[in-house]
Amino acid sequence: MTQRPNPFAEVALPQVPPTVDIPDDIMGDRVVEHGPSSPQGLGLIGSTDAASKWPRTKVSDHRSVTVFGLHGGAGTSTVAALFGDDAVDVGQGFPIATGWTRPLPILNVIAVARTHYSGLAAADRFAQEWATGDLTESNLLGLILIDDGPNLISDQKRMIKRLLKKLPKGGHIPWHEEWRHAPPDPSRIPLRVRRMIQVFTKTAQNGDDGS
Repeated sequence: MTQRPNPFAEVALPQVPPTVDIPDDIMGDRVVEHGPSSPQGLGLIGSTDAASKWPRTKVSDHRSVTVFGLHGGAGTSTVAALFGDDAVDVGQGFPIATGWTRPLPILNVIAVARTHYSGLAAADRFAQEWATGDLTESNLLGLILIDDGPNLISDQKRMIKRLLKKLPKGGHIPWHEEWRHAPPDPSRIPLRVRRMIQVFTKTAQNGDDGS
């Protein structure tokens, strides 16, 4: 005989992950910053010395988003984890597609750097080279800067704000203590960061969405 459920018993509801967020005094209410969509309007075409060209990395794993670092320890694995299976971390070097696929796809790439001195200097140098029009093998979606500590000085903040507007899109990830000890938990990604990831993902899939 089938036992009927007790209509007066409490039903356990599925647990909904709490909405978490972290304040961002760099971005305010904005999810991303917007800069020039292409380097052609910056008046710097062809100004890079051939000896100083940014190194390239050949990539045969063609995903929606390719993440690369502008220096060692930039945080590419963290950023790729935030995008999930849509992204691949290729280390350092400007990514260009390789493999047997024909025609080869144009990769959508995101540059990543920390907000310490060497990271911001590398991001500035990369932005200047992109502005020359010499980095055309792949489509640069933009730059994501990750805080290197819980407190930023005023000079860092000014540099970050400036850099985020020098490339097509600029995203900022404030210091998140939990990520020092473990990779990002998909159920606890801060709301602002999740919205930033959505903007980059939609742009990669559909072109500039104007967000």
